[in-house]
Amino acid sequence: MVYNFKGEIEGITNNQFEFISEVLKKLKCQGKEVLVTNVGKIGDNYGSHIKRFKVNLQNGDEFKLIAKIAPKSMILRDDKNINEIFINEIVIFKELLPKFIDLQKDFNVPKEDIYKHPICYGTLGVAGSEMILLEDLDVSNYTMLDKTKPLKNEYVKTVLKNLANFHCLSYTLKNKDPEIFKKFIGRLVNATVDTKSINETEKLFEKTLNDLLEIFDDDKYRNIISDVMQYLNKSWIEFLICDSGSKYSVIHHGDLWTNNIMFQIQNNHPLGCILIDYQLSRDSLPISDLHYFIFSSTDYETRSKHYNEWIDYYFTELDRYLNYYDLKADCIYPRHNLNADLKRYGKYGLGISFVMINFLLGQQQEVKAEVINMNGEPDNVKEEKSLNDSLKTIKDRIIGLIKTCVEYGYLSYNLEENI
Repeated sequence: MVYNFKGEIEGITNNQFEFISEVLKKLKCQGKEVLVTNVGKIGDNYGSHIKRFKVNLQNGDEFKLIAKIAPKSMILRDDKNINEIFINEIVIFKELLPKFIDLQKDFNVPKEDIYKHPICYGTLGVAGSEMILLEDLDVSNYTMLDKTKPLKNEYVKTVLKNLANFHCLSYTLKNKDPEIFKKFIGRLVNATVDTKSINETEKLFEKTLNDLLEIFDDDKYRNIISDVMQYLNKSWIEFLICDSGSKYSVIHHGDLWTNNIMFQIQNNHPLGCILIDYQLSRDSLPISDLHYFIFSSTDYETRSKHYNEWIDYYFTELDRYLNYYDLKADCIYPRHNLNADLKRYGKYGLGISFVMINFLLGQQQEVKAEVINMNGEPDNVKEEKSLNDSLKTIKDRIIGLIKTCVEYGYLSYNLEENI
């Protein structure tokens, strides 16, 4: 069967078209016309282009899949180590997640507690043509929430439940088959720790510091931001490597924020969620995922009410999942170690969250930068209001993060005094 690909097909190589055709044939998709559309907006995807392929089947039905496609720009490929991060995700989808499925079957984990992830239909790891073909979760009514809006409590707990399950499976594999676990760890590369990536990362830190200092005129917060970003710049490599291979490390997600989570929602309440985008997965402590997610995806008001509850819930769920494999959280990752790691990683996690907030809300600001009026001309008044709204949102989120870290002892500042 020959497929006719139409629509937004730019950036797809002949090699990739051939591979997609082979996969569709294996899936017995009897149809010729395949409509290709881009998925997402500016800033939604790290180091990849996302496209939806919809096949109109001969019986009148349709079949959809999602393709993650590597960019072709050599500058972008070099800056972001594209081949390495694609190979990382290929290892996760082709080998690690299937291994997790086998583990769950071996221990008769009930259906409702099976770790959910997108079906992977095929992967292509050839440099310059990297691609991953995945289940289109939209078909099962999963949706991605607005990345600029903080998550509510019940959504946070839904994610933490899934995250505890994912970490549990790492601990189980590490405990039951340590040699296989070591092999996976050896194959998952940290694409940020090479000379080129280090330079790019430190430029991003510098940009974050400069951007935030432009927003704040209060010396108290300017001094705290400068201190945190200087600490991050000095210590980030150490934090990336110091706990690799430690007793309590797992294969973590590595990029867990609102845009990498899809929710199934009914009557404005989450029924469940699926984590996506494992490009930055590697060996690290669970805390790195916890801080990254909570700091980047929630606001101060919700954290102040539920932060301790969230940590308790994560640990309880981790223990519950571990029980399926005859393991206990108090032995695998004792609560006092988790608490100590929360504090040890706190200032580092705050710095990373500064970068994330500035990045995701700053990009939203750029998207809204040119507002068009009814006559088709730039509306400078609305443009300025949009810019001011974005800057206020960034400022409020940063202040909230600082308050949280002071309240939980991750930062030693008295916010009631001038610094």
